[in-house]
Amino acid sequence: MADFLTVSKEVANNFLQNIVFIDDKAFNTADGATNHDFDAYAVTRSFAEKNKICAIYKPKTSADIELLARLAKKADITVLDWQINLEDEPVPLGAEEEDAENDDPRGPHTLKIIHEILSDPITGEGSMKLIIVYTGETGLTDIRDDIHKNLEENGIAATASAFEISTDNVKIIIVAKSDNEVDDNGNPKSKFIHNPEFNAQVKSYEQLPDFILDEFTKMTSGLLSNFVLDSLTILRNNTFRLIKLYNKGLDLAFLTHHLLLPTPQDSKEQMIDILSDSFQALLHYNSAGKRISITDIQEWLKNQEFNKPITVGGKAATINAAFISTWTEKGFSKAIAEQWGEDLTDDQEKAATNVKDKLSKSVSPLTNDNAITDKDIEFSILTHHKSIFKPRSVTPRLTLGAVIKGNKSGYWVCIQQRCDSVRLSGVTRFLFLPLKDVTAENGAKFNFVTPDGKHLKLSKKSFDLRTIKFAVADGEDSIKAISKDNKFLFESLYKDGHVDYHDEKDEAYEWVLDLKDLHAQRISHDFASDLSRVGLDESEWLRRRS
Repeated sequence: MADFLTVSKEVANNFLQNIVFIDDKAFNTADGATNHDFDAYAVTRSFAEKNKICAIYKPKTSADIELLARLAKKADITVLDWQINLEDEPVPLGAEEEDAENDDPRGPHTLKIIHEILSDPITGEGSMKLIIVYTGETGLTDIRDDIHKNLEENGIAATASAFEISTDNVKIIIVAKSDNEVDDNGNPKSKFIHNPEFNAQVKSYEQLPDFILDEFTKMTSGLLSNFVLDSLTILRNNTFRLIKLYNKGLDLAFLTHHLLLPTPQDSKEQMIDILSDSFQALLHYNSAGKRISITDIQEWLKNQEFNKPITVGGKAATINAAFISTWTEKGFSKAIAEQWGEDLTDDQEKAATNVKDKLSKSVSPLTNDNAITDKDIEFSILTHHKSIFKPRSVTPRLTLGAVIKGNKSGYWVCIQQRCDSVRLSGVTRFLFLPLKDVTAENGAKFNFVTPDGKHLKLSKKSFDLRTIKFAVADGEDSIKAISKDNKFLFESLYKDGHVDYHDEKDEAYEWVLDLKDLHAQRISHDFASDLSRVGLDESEWLRRRS
């Protein structure tokens, strides 16, 4: 088995497909080359040898910069020149003085593209991105500082170190162009005589593909990220197979299905489910889960540090990486036995079971930290929240699994079935169960976490059930939230004809999140099961023994 970093690099290499270069000096011959020139042929060839699609764009006007800024968002990797000279463009009357102050081609166009990427709600805040500044300039740290300052001035939090600027999810690396002269070992000759520490940042065209892959791997080398990259690669490789399967020849069959449904509009949700099942089948049959297999976990553990002391039957043991590696494959008791170098007695086996049970109930069974961490919350949100993928422009609808917060009454989860949440008119009563905020209660049990970290505990008692009335807006057939003060609100006030109806509990409810379908359905099912339980008069002695 290759080490984990090697596996991660293979996964990243399989995923990466396209690299976009933006450089005003792109050319196809090395004649008269300068530090700022860019050999498009040499670059595309070096990436072609690595089975990568390489696109090179040479901007000439400010309109090109606008265009390429949008294009850069779609690239797997974006590589930008720092000095971009554009053709002279007509200057608006009266703007000559302002234009004279901003005619330095070093930085402004590159900063504009970077800002466009980072300020985008998807590529900037909602996804991971690697950007390379590949420059003929020698002031690499000055470029780093200029980028860092520009991001901070635009309200984008970032940190700078060495030749990098990083946000939570984006990394920008400053790299120097080679003078195209190499030493006897094939490495670029020293370019920074007075700053020899900069020489490691000099990359020839031939070195760029491996350098970019290494840097991307550093960002993605993890169990879950490898799993996601491998899964996306599988879906990418089967894109046209999916298009073939869902071909236009099936349109008539789909239309027949649509027309024959009791509610034809349901066909939209059905097709989403069917396509999701196709994605799942592709991942299953192509063994996407191998990237989070025991083997990969064990390789990952070799680079991790754990040190949690435990006591089993009065004897000390330590949960370290080796212990966890054995635990994943052979079980908890065997991990203890291997660490002690001896078989466990029957009493020690029982003690080990008790320790494992206690660990399973603790907040952090693998570390000494007894507090809930941000990463625990992040993972729980990943498993429970459907709305983490909701674009800002999409308005929430009230249906099964919607969690709302009243400005008077606290948190509620909707248990109205989806079929009863659509095709509505007038006023409809929706069913809700209460959610208690137990964040401040140390050690309190809870069912899920809100995006802002609140711990919510569900009550499934029939006497806690509440109905709330909502009215359908004109032209709608479901209850949609309204956007107000950067929030989405459901308002329970409604009007029917010329009469206003008011309830003393009427209030505005803020949309908080949408639970995943199966989690929401389980809440509804558990409530119905609790509601239908049977209470009998019977012998108490017999009941306690049944």
